[in-house]
Amino acid sequence: MSFMSPDLAKQAALSIPRMGTYLAACHNQPSPLSAAINLYAWNAAISAAFIHPLHFCEVVVRNAVSEALTATYGAQWPWSQGFFLSLPEQAGPVFKPRQALLAARQKAEQSAGGNPPSTDKAIAEMSFAFWESMFTARYDHGLWDNHLKRLFPHAPAGLHYYQLRSQIRSALEAIRKFRNRIAHHEPIFARQLAQDYARIQKVVRYRCAQTSTWMSQSQTVNVILAAKP
Repeated sequence: MSFMSPDLAKQAALSIPRMGTYLAACHNQPSPLSAAINLYAWNAAISAAFIHPLHFCEVVVRNAVSEALTATYGAQWPWSQGFFLSLPEQAGPVFKPRQALLAARQKAEQSAGGNPPSTDKAIAEMSFAFWESMFTARYDHGLWDNHLKRLFPHAPAGLHYYQLRSQIRSALEAIRKFRNRIAHHEPIFARQLAQDYARIQKVVRYRCAQTSTWMSQSQTVNVILAAKP
């Protein structure tokens, strides 16, 4: 028989270190532990809600990149030697684009079972980091100078293609880091979450105004934001 209160039981189940950030945020509440438990639940709910716009953002971006690569290297661009050689061995301290492409190709080939491998399958195997890496200045000439404005037609017309490419890359970096916090169940309640949503929506809108409206009409982020304890 347990004599532990419900809130103490929840804290024990989630772990005291994990609850520490929430307890610190609620230290001035009449019942800090109860308030922290409620804040934890809200943090989980808003994190789940953000999966919806993050899904839209990643899919529209990767499809835009694929369209540019198809126009440049052909429909089987993941297997293009020219494209492979255009990738750096390493982008940043951890991410290795060539290795990521080879792994995606291998999985697509295994899935094909001896048939011609599918570009769509290879696309699905690539990470958000891969798509973000395609918006570095390395690809300004020969890729984005020819295709960026066409593929993101609702971006501000006054931006040069390289300014737009840089803006998208910066937004994707911030979105990826935010997405990773959600994926690792980290606290996001102290962030400017309305700005996080606006950043995601801007990228989607640059690509397709109709999709941006659809995403906006079907998301629950704003409702849950308004209910923050």
